[in-house]
Amino acid sequence: MKQFLITVAGVVVGLVLFLIVGPMLLIGAISAGSKAPATPSAVVLDLDLRRPIADAKGANPFSSLSGKPSAVEILRKLEAAAKDDKVKGVYVRANVTGTYAAQAEELRTALAKVKAAKKFVIAHIQNDSLQTSLAGYMTVAGADEIWLQDAGDFQPMGIISETMFLGGTLEKFHVVAQFEQREEYKNAVNQLTQKGYTPAHRQAAQDLVNNLYNGTITAIAADRKMTREQADAAIRGTPYAGKAAIAAKLVDKLGRPEDSAQAALARAGDGAELLDIDDYNPPRPHGPVIALIQGDGDILSGPPTRSFGGDAAMNSDELSEAFADAAKDDDVKAIVFRVNSPGGSAVASDQILHAVELAKAKGKKVVVSMANYAASGGYYVSAGADSIVALPTTITGSIGIFGGKFVTGDALDRYAGIKSDAVTAGSPYVNMFNDARPFSNAEREQFKQMIDRGYDSFLGVVAKGRNMTPEQAHAVAHGRVWTGAQAKERGLVDELGGLDVAIARAKQLAKIDADKSVTLKLYPKQRSPVEELRELFGASEEAARAAAFLSVFASDDRISAAVNAAVQGKQGSLKARAPSYVVR
Repeated sequence: MKQFLITVAGVVVGLVLFLIVGPMLLIGAISAGSKAPATPSAVVLDLDLRRPIADAKGANPFSSLSGKPSAVEILRKLEAAAKDDKVKGVYVRANVTGTYAAQAEELRTALAKVKAAKKFVIAHIQNDSLQTSLAGYMTVAGADEIWLQDAGDFQPMGIISETMFLGGTLEKFHVVAQFEQREEYKNAVNQLTQKGYTPAHRQAAQDLVNNLYNGTITAIAADRKMTREQADAAIRGTPYAGKAAIAAKLVDKLGRPEDSAQAALARAGDGAELLDIDDYNPPRPHGPVIALIQGDGDILSGPPTRSFGGDAAMNSDELSEAFADAAKDDDVKAIVFRVNSPGGSAVASDQILHAVELAKAKGKKVVVSMANYAASGGYYVSAGADSIVALPTTITGSIGIFGGKFVTGDALDRYAGIKSDAVTAGSPYVNMFNDARPFSNAEREQFKQMIDRGYDSFLGVVAKGRNMTPEQAHAVAHGRVWTGAQAKERGLVDELGGLDVAIARAKQLAKIDADKSVTLKLYPKQRSPVEELRELFGASEEAARAAAFLSVFASDDRISAAVNAAVQGKQGSLKARAPSYVVR
């Protein structure tokens, strides 16, 4: 009995701590995090690029607890650092495992602006993987000093795009993939239907790799004061030991991270301190307001996905509301729409595009800033903007459409003895997407017509948005993926550059003086942790506040993944992640 009472008392104490003390600690942590620490009188910003960096932080408040700044936040802080007398330079831990070429390109430009402001950039490469990221190296190639830890060789560098084809696997398991695609270069579905590259797929993939490689080599050559031929030879000559890397002019010094960090502090002068860029909180510039609407991830319709810092998504309801809010705000002079998406739902894309058009109808100029990729649906939502800005290595285009189903009836029968049958009423096509059986000839014809209508609609959006004839739009479509530089040549993009160029273009369209500072107002509005948890679990406010305490631990990727899996299982949802393109 005594042990039972002790156990009950322990449970009660635990509940008190969980329900009362926990939320108080969380609120205190959030409050402390919201207070910007004072910047020392002389600092070197510490920028660690070795971890994956999301392009933008969405409306999910738990993303703020992870301690990982987004690419947009880093770019804004580097821009402020270039004008801040307290910042003497930037110390960079270079990415070696692979990153997006466009993200690397945009960060490279931001670091170049720091150098142009008479500040220094020192970078360190600590390689213990099988490759050295070409894009990661390009990011820091313009540094005043590049250090390499001698114990880790300068490993092979280049670009590889690998595709895993599942057509043979599905065939072995007696699963039939019935898909329609428009047109020959709309090759994402080939992973499911083919056993290897089709000629068109191989051509498109090789062309994309070549363009990314050439652009990267050109940037490295400029930063390392080489000819393009010299830079190409140096990269093709990898791997190198430390001294050989110096001889190839790819690095400047050998040493451990501590050595390069001390060199950065010595260059900054007496009393200088290293300051993590996460903790750098420069004053926000004040001036005319430009809305920055952030769209990151797969394009989805339906209720917004709730998760503890999970995969980003462009929810069509949220983004449409963001455009409506920005459009009715008299202080907002123009809108910059940051798009970082490989595509997704055609219906959701259409809803977002309509929101863009409504904002324009209310007198707001809209400029798209394409990030790592703005392809397929990512291009669809961009096409109606007043101006489109893309980085030279942005992956865009993919103007095409595909759809279909997996026929699993034979597999279920063979391996589990499961048979499926159905009775119907209504349209003769009500059962056409039943995965227990293939399309009938009539159903397949109906489905082809649906795909054709979708493709024609996409071409119409491109033609209208880009002032093209239908024939011109079709000529640059065919499902073909382009780099930003190629897209500009074909009239799909207006200007090359990153977020800073898009903001400058928005200022120009809004008739704001080019030299005048602007205030960026971020959309969608970030929800509070309590609001997020209440909607996620359908909980009362009290329970949500209690559960918010656990969100402190959600910054751990492993815990976050486990919680997300449990929540999604409860909701009965199945999410498919679109393949991303990372340059290694």
